[in-house]
Amino acid sequence: MIILASLLLLAQTTLLTVPASSATGSSGESHRHHHALPSPSPTPAVRVTIVNATSVPSIALGVGSSTSLSHGHDHGTESTRGARIARSTRTTNIPIAYPDFHQGEWTANHAIRTPEVQYAVHATNGPLMALQMIHFNPLSSQYLLLTGDLSNQGPAEKLPQLLGETAPAGSYPQNIQFHVIPYTLVSPDPCHYRIVNAMPRKTLLLRSPASGNKPSQQLAYLAPGNSVLLVRQPPCVTYEAVIDDQTIPLEIKQEGAEGNCLIPFFLRNGKPDFVRVFEDP
Repeated sequence: MIILASLLLLAQTTLLTVPASSATGSSGESHRHHHALPSPSPTPAVRVTIVNATSVPSIALGVGSSTSLSHGHDHGTESTRGARIARSTRTTNIPIAYPDFHQGEWTANHAIRTPEVQYAVHATNGPLMALQMIHFNPLSSQYLLLTGDLSNQGPAEKLPQLLGETAPAGSYPQNIQFHVIPYTLVSPDPCHYRIVNAMPRKTLLLRSPASGNKPSQQLAYLAPGNSVLLVRQPPCVTYEAVIDDQTIPLEIKQEGAEGNCLIPFFLRNGKPDFVRVFEDP
């Protein structure tokens, strides 16, 4: 049960794409990916947990340094609010670190040698969908949250919005977004729970469940791409997510050391699903 006196609800925000220089949920609970990556430096300064909250079954993800981009091909790239989006017929020399990265999965909190990393998103059958260079802050830990549905009916830097909205006419790259969400393992007001609506064309109503004579209370109403951060939460809590008039219980039950958590909602086979990803030291 949520104790209202101890609930600090920060303003809901739209998750922004990275700058240029820079249903129950049970079916979506997945384990971390552990793929062979270059050996980290002895004292790494930057750690990244990559979370796949796209609304497609799987992607292939390449990870490399800024020099990994092939200069021997005409990439025909376009600039879309910071994301270097490449046509699917182009190729790069960025090695594929996660060849079958399923939605709802996340990576271990990898340490990297450099704060500047190039990411390449491919369809699982090979075509390149997007390129993104990210400059992480030194001495930092963060999630890299991937969202989108790889459609090309609107701007690539934002999730498709509600039905009835029309995007300007034109040719668009595949829809995918890269969100850097910093975290600190020790905070003065744990536990932090960030709920993200990564579902294209669906809204998410987050509320506390009714209990006894106490009615349910709305906590946030999230359009596609928006998120809310709840702080000073108990380690074990139940919320309700309402999507398309369907109520989905969102339970968090922690045992042992308490941690902060990222909870993205996405579409799995067209239906809402979610995962809980706890901050990893």
